Amino acid sequence: GTTGSAPLFHMANITPEAMGDDRISEILLSSDGRRVEVTKKDLCESYKTLDSGRGDSDDIALVALGNPHLSVEELGILSKLIDNDDRSKHESVRVIATLGRHIHSKGNELGLTQKLESFGVQFINDTCWCMLLEPPIIPSNPKSAILTNSGKYAHYGPGLTNRRIRFGSMYDCVEAAKSGRVKSGAIGSGSSLPQWLGRSFSTHRLIRSIKHIK
Repeated sequence: GTTGSAPLFHMANITPEAMGDDRISEILLSSDGRRVEVTKKDLCESYKTLDSGRGDSDDIALVALGNPHLSVEELGILSKLIDNDDRSKHESVRVIATLGRHIHSKGNELGLTQKLESFGVQFINDTCWCMLLEPPIIPSNPKSAILTNSGKYAHYGPGLTNRRIRFGSMYDCVEAAKSGRVKSGAIGSGSSLPQWLGRSFSTHRLIRSIKHIK
């Protein structure tokens, strides 16, 4: 994680130790009141914090994917999202993804990396975005914006790159790659509220919804 002192936590119906309503109830009862409930409002505020690069312009110079490294499954998802329509990559946007060499090879075997490269995705092996700090990878213009679907990179990217960092889903990243701009949404100027945060849910139902959408 991004903070070494972060305690272990359970996420209902996500982490292996917290699967099923009975097990969730057991964990809650055993906590003896020593727990913090994360509300939808908290999640919205956190999302806005990660989307820290909101400003006068929604233009995007770089789409940064693969933090942590892309998986074979994510290569497939990215390919399908690009195939949603026949628009090509916007000429002013670079799309760069980091991934392990083994995953890159598997992607080649499945024909995924070649397809993504034909769209304009550039792959970098065996490193991560915390090491990619200077041009030509990072936009040379200090006013440029980088869009990522990684909460981790959205958290530490502004301090490492001195660039505006925008946060969105992989769908948002593909849309920005094609249009040159990040779409506007409901939680603030230029921000796009995720589907699972756009509904009214109790905490347990919200968690189950996240799992279903994944």
